Amino acid sequence: TTEIYTLSLHDALPISALLALLALGCHSRVPVATAAAPEEIPALLDAAAADDELAWQRLTHLCDDIGHRITGSDTLTQAIEWSVSELEQDGFDSVTAEPVQAEGWVRGHERVSVLPDNRLLNVLALGNSAGTPDGPIDVDVVVVTSFDELTALGDSVAGKAVLFNVPFTTYGETVAYRVAGPRLAAEQGAVVALVRSIAPVSLNTPHTGVTNFDETPPIPAVALTLEDAEWMHRRQRDGVAVRIRVDLGAHSIGTVETANVVAEKRGVEFPEQVVVVGCHLDSWDVGQGAQDDGAGCLLAWEAARDVISLGPSKRTLRLVLYTNEESGLAGGSAYPGAHPSDRHVAAVESDTGAGPATGFRVHAVDSTSGDTDPERAARFIARLTDSDFTARENYAGSDISPLVKTGTIGFGVDHDTTNYWPIHHTRADTLEKIDRQVLQDNVRLTAGLLMWLLNTDDEQLE
Repeated sequence: TTEIYTLSLHDALPISALLALLALGCHSRVPVATAAAPEEIPALLDAAAADDELAWQRLTHLCDDIGHRITGSDTLTQAIEWSVSELEQDGFDSVTAEPVQAEGWVRGHERVSVLPDNRLLNVLALGNSAGTPDGPIDVDVVVVTSFDELTALGDSVAGKAVLFNVPFTTYGETVAYRVAGPRLAAEQGAVVALVRSIAPVSLNTPHTGVTNFDETPPIPAVALTLEDAEWMHRRQRDGVAVRIRVDLGAHSIGTVETANVVAEKRGVEFPEQVVVVGCHLDSWDVGQGAQDDGAGCLLAWEAARDVISLGPSKRTLRLVLYTNEESGLAGGSAYPGAHPSDRHVAAVESDTGAGPATGFRVHAVDSTSGDTDPERAARFIARLTDSDFTARENYAGSDISPLVKTGTIGFGVDHDTTNYWPIHHTRADTLEKIDRQVLQDNVRLTAGLLMWLLNTDDEQLE
């Protein structure tokens, strides 16, 4: 008979110690004894065989056998069903697919060419773009480099295509031109929107992504490569008109039913207190969704699996594979409403690729005012940076943002994004871009944070 105990994680065992233990054997499938001194824990962990294969095998299956997973697709449904089946084997107390209503969209064919010679441009339609159901349309291009320039042009852009040629600074700043630019152009009478891909570099690579029209009737909207956006801008500066032919099959398919996959391990002392670790299971319909966000899902999944394999925790651990992050955030928005009575004390998200991570972005919000709370974030940053983690105040993640707005402290796995942005939302987001050892290192890092959040003294999470 084997007695199973829990490890009491108080000041005697800081986060740095947890990291050391996890680095030595966080993949062990044995419980940790509460009576053991910290220096004895590594030997206990080493007593079981490591299991480093399963996360990689699952990621390979997700990418190679299922593939890209846009909202409303059969492949996203397949990924949800597969995830539920796999999670039911991992020792969670419950695994459910929680229904979510979301808007579906289909890319269809894409053909944009420069007249009069019909030179094809390398483009990707933006999510929520309209198509050209009555056949191709020919339009003149007007290039702008800011929203102010667009506003200043007034209704002179009516009947034309507006190109937003805005160089990449940070993703948070530059992505506004993709998200809001087509709508603003449409409101001034433009009939096509072109957006320079949101990326710092390009090898003639277009990057898709969502654009939001809100109540404005959608118009055809596509991402151009950096090269073509710069070429059109040079033509305009030289006084040479650019005219294009646009032929798109993009269209909405209306409301579809999808699901968040939720796996839970109940806490033994404070089961009503929940720590979420999550990612988004959906992806765009180009590439394989390997970095965005397949690797993030297997990071969160494996970290949760490692933690629960070490025995019971004080708080409840909940793994959430969110749906519809890319084209609407319906999964992240629906999750809090599906769990109205739970007290979510912390939420962790991985959704910035699969590069090496040394710490976390920390996001705290005053639940009364809705304003960012730098002082509260600083308290958590101090706890993390006193250990081997790095930590900084910044946005933690899209899917957990609805929880963070209610006062839950948010942690985003802080990946090195050097190799992420060049393939973000492109056909190049495929499995061979993932470094297997880096993925395992990131799992260990995240598991260490989860162990602390799940077991630290209650007042430390206030």
